[in-house]
Amino acid sequence: GYNTGVINAPQKVIEEFYNETWIHRYGEPILPSTLTTLWSLSVAIFSIGGMLGAFSVGLFVNRFGRRNSMLMVNLLAFVAAVLMGFSKLGKSFEMLILGRFIIGVY
Repeated sequence: GYNTGVINAPQKVIEEFYNETWIHRYGEPILPSTLTTLWSLSVAIFSIGGMLGAFSVGLFVNRFGRRNSMLMVNLLAFVAAVLMGFSKLGKSFEMLILGRFIIGVY
């Protein structure tokens, strides 16, 4: 719900994670414009995933039934949680962004 879609509260923590990851990869701090772009993408990708999920729900329900569709969607939520949860360990902000996209589809 709300706590998944709106991520303004942990913004500084996520931006620090992006900067640490960038320094680990490239040996220099992230440019403010790049950080803003990554942050904007992180926020917007959730809605893009939600739009895709909203448009595809009818297809899944008609093809697989309600029960199987719910099971498949819960699998998506698990995959998204794993991606977001292990993004810091993997030093990959891409995992966080992809996880937010998938949880948006959920």
